[in-house]
Amino acid sequence: MYDVVIAGAGTGGAYAAYLLSKRGFKVALLESKSGPQLGVKVCGDGLGKHHVERMSRYLTPNPTVFSNVIKGVELFSPDMSVRYIVAGEGYVLDRFEWGKWLIREAVNAGAELYEAHTVMGPILESGAVVGVKARDHKTGNVKEFRAKLVIDASGSAGSVRTKLPEEWPISERLQPEDVSHAFREVAEVEVDVEAHEYIKIYLSSVVAPGGYWWIFPRAPNIINVGLGIWGKLKINPVDNYKKHILPLPLMKGRKVIHAGGGYIPTRRPLKSLVANGILAVGDAAAAVNPIHGGGIGQALLSAELAAEAFEDAAVEGGYDAAALWRYNVRYMRAWGYRQAQLDVFRLMLQTLSDEELNYGLSRKLLTEDEIYQISARGIHNLSLLDKFKIAIRFMGRPSVLAKLATAIQYAKEIGDMYLEYPEDPSGLPKWNFAVVNKFNEFRRKMGLGPLPL
Repeated sequence: MYDVVIAGAGTGGAYAAYLLSKRGFKVALLESKSGPQLGVKVCGDGLGKHHVERMSRYLTPNPTVFSNVIKGVELFSPDMSVRYIVAGEGYVLDRFEWGKWLIREAVNAGAELYEAHTVMGPILESGAVVGVKARDHKTGNVKEFRAKLVIDASGSAGSVRTKLPEEWPISERLQPEDVSHAFREVAEVEVDVEAHEYIKIYLSSVVAPGGYWWIFPRAPNIINVGLGIWGKLKINPVDNYKKHILPLPLMKGRKVIHAGGGYIPTRRPLKSLVANGILAVGDAAAAVNPIHGGGIGQALLSAELAAEAFEDAAVEGGYDAAALWRYNVRYMRAWGYRQAQLDVFRLMLQTLSDEELNYGLSRKLLTEDEIYQISARGIHNLSLLDKFKIAIRFMGRPSVLAKLATAIQYAKEIGDMYLEYPEDPSGLPKWNFAVVNKFNEFRRKMGLGPLPL
């Protein structure tokens, strides 16, 4: 019996275990991996500096987890004729050392780690989650871990929340269009990467339709290189990697350090991240940037908000959805509204052809600073919309400009709706109905079908 049982020891799970243990709660941290594989996760490895600064209020990272200091992003048009340099300080992590370090910190803070334990699903009693069942790989036995709260930190599979009754809002399943399928290698290469203090993002509907391919330098000659493809297209990213990326001159003589893939939730927030006795963090909560698929910073943020919400609920002595609801509200105001706005831009970008992207980037319809402001701070006013309404009259390709103007307008409106997320569960159905209608209105204007049910 524990105060909190956490399913999954990735960034969100391990950090939540650390924060809750430091607050004096009894925490069980369950992880299917064991031994040297603890902390190992396929990832792009990038993390913004602002996430590290926020985290450092509670835990200062070990400097050894940072492989490279980043000054910003180089963004390339599909025809490679245009390069944007978007400012934004951050790091490329040694992701495996990062994962192992976080688990060590959680254990040192008092969390009980159960490695080689695969969570099979929730234990439900009287309409509430009261624990989980997990299989011990070493013995083959199935164990019960009971708690006042279960945190689903099981990654994009959401292996606890998705096994709850379908009428529970937290059980919302991901659809093919809600995810990106990705593959990447960490490799040593013979030729140093130019400007290795910048991560590189390449747009191409040939190499990575509905997504992008990337080079994230961990050192001048060690790179994280991969691609993500819109899940709706049902294209195997490994095939495109072998066909389009391996033949590049940069990859000649590469020595693979690690290879792997998976799927990433790239969508608007789940309509609820809590239910009776349970909440979700990190990828299990779909807490990922819909544009670039980065999720480490959001995993840290969601873990922090989850720990605060549980501490508040413990003071009040209740752990049902109403008691945990403050986590939903705080999440939407801290990140969810921007996540929803960026999902609007994702959908718009996925309707553009390479020719349209080349046109838009070559004419700087959005400047580097505007791209940074939208990605970092969201849309708070409609001054950009006025700019595009004027530009539509005087520039070619009005369809591209019109799509961008429409996305800016709907991003603002939808973001405002998430900032007005209901204060208690009773308001969720009406709010969600309005949000779905607004998304569908935007999707119709983009030539897309309605949201999958």
